[in-house]
Amino acid sequence: MQPLPTTELRSNQGTWIVPIHRIPVVTAVMLDSLPAEAYDPKFLGQQLGTTYFDDADYTLRKARAAKGRYLTLRVRCYEPPGKAEVYALSVKTESEKWRSEITPALARGILSGKIALADQLPAHLAARLNELSAGMLVPVVRVCCTRFAVEDETDRLTLDLGVGTDRHTRLPYGVLEFKSSSPDPILGRIRAMRLAPLKLSKFLWATRL
Repeated sequence: MQPLPTTELRSNQGTWIVPIHRIPVVTAVMLDSLPAEAYDPKFLGQQLGTTYFDDADYTLRKARAAKGRYLTLRVRCYEPPGKAEVYALSVKTESEKWRSEITPALARGILSGKIALADQLPAHLAARLNELSAGMLVPVVRVCCTRFAVEDETDRLTLDLGVGTDRHTRLPYGVLEFKSSSPDPILGRIRAMRLAPLKLSKFLWATRL
């Protein structure tokens, strides 16, 4: 598997709800617009498992919900069809996305609590975590889905299906997301499908009480 990129130059251009009966037309538009991503060239779908971290008081969730200065921490497992699992540690703030591929052993150590997650972060992100005064970090929820993706150097379309959590919650629809580093006619093709726009933080949705 190719190394995961550590930064994302493309920005989110929109997210949409995909009702189950619209999945065929959406996938047709995706494959007609861009080539399948290198990690899944046959467009079979990657299995993704994303574990989010917080403390006992849900300090990070409260900061995210407040829409001010926040930090979201997660470990993601990628399972490409017929290939070995790949893990990544990632952080999102209101102004930055950071990601680092990690070994399966390191991922297991973080998930089990044997390795301190904060010690694996760049200094400025560790400082932000300390600023938010989060206590001992533990896994609070795991979100799984099957992801279908097409992309080139400029654009990326992803369709997440079967989005569910280990808290037995599930989205009743698929989620289409478009990222691009420049204005693109693909956005017009998506809008022509007349899908409902969506504002969704999987972290907030998955951890709601």
